[in-house]
Amino acid sequence: MRAMTWHGGSDFSLDRTSDLKASVGEVIVKVDTVGVCGTDVHITQGLFPATPPKVLGHEGSGTIVSIGEGVDANRIGERVAMNTTSHCGECSACITWSQSRCQNTYLTSGMFAEYATAPSQSAVKIPDTLDLEHAALTEPASCCLSGAEMMRIDDNDFGVVVGGGIMGLFTLAFLKRQGVDRMVMSEPVLSRREMATQFGADLLHDPGEGDLQEFIKDHNGGNGANIAAEAVGQPNLVAKCFEVVRPRGQVLMIGVNPEGAALPVDMYDIHYREITLKGAFGRGDVFARTPAEIDTLNLDGVISDRYVLEDVPQAIIDSGEGKGVKFVIKPHR
Repeated sequence: MRAMTWHGGSDFSLDRTSDLKASVGEVIVKVDTVGVCGTDVHITQGLFPATPPKVLGHEGSGTIVSIGEGVDANRIGERVAMNTTSHCGECSACITWSQSRCQNTYLTSGMFAEYATAPSQSAVKIPDTLDLEHAALTEPASCCLSGAEMMRIDDNDFGVVVGGGIMGLFTLAFLKRQGVDRMVMSEPVLSRREMATQFGADLLHDPGEGDLQEFIKDHNGGNGANIAAEAVGQPNLVAKCFEVVRPRGQVLMIGVNPEGAALPVDMYDIHYREITLKGAFGRGDVFARTPAEIDTLNLDGVISDRYVLEDVPQAIIDSGEGKGVKFVIKPHR
């Protein structure tokens, strides 16, 4: 089979590798679509820890073509959304809330390839009404759903999401579903900002045309937001979220900040105004129910471009420029 191997920095090679064999409890999936994640971009930029050589790509969908020992044979032919991380279901993390923090986890092969292995429990059957291309959005959507469910939400809450990429759009949609009354999307790119309306945004803010804090106060009776979510991965924007929330407000970090980054905020202000900061990284325990959640959303136009396997390096560059919403790889084109 063919796979795109990352060798560090922007160095990739398209390789022919041996056919995969499913280990106990695993499935082999013919990859239909795999998303380019911000983490993939950060890895190539040296901002997220990873050791080459390796095949990147962890947001995928496809069809099960082979199974390992212990997997029901009826799963062959099943259309699935998948991720590359196992969970045991028995450790303290799994039985509380976070399968993505499983203490016995292991990683399987990356998905920038024609075929990929996945733990059987990490390959989730998708609804018949959800196409495989949109099913590849399950992994990022599950991270946002898990993050939204961490928040304490009351009636008439006012929220804002900073960053209108796929993570920001899903976060906005799920916060709205959790009960936030009004949601603002703050995003400089017009096309991304406008797309937020189909995900439930009530107000749109262009950071190039005015301060976000003043915008929120103007539309919320002079008050700050109850919830502010940063979905870009920039410390200065996380700091901006602290500015725009009211006393006892909540800040949610959805974007992946660079390893070692410092948070430029006034610690006294956090203490004095009793602000809560929550980090959301990973799918929690919601991955299995996420396909049904995204199947009810309007996903028209979310896929900004599609690339063949040979063009993974260019797809990563284009994704990093932040001009579109979601870029995907189609390994069998």
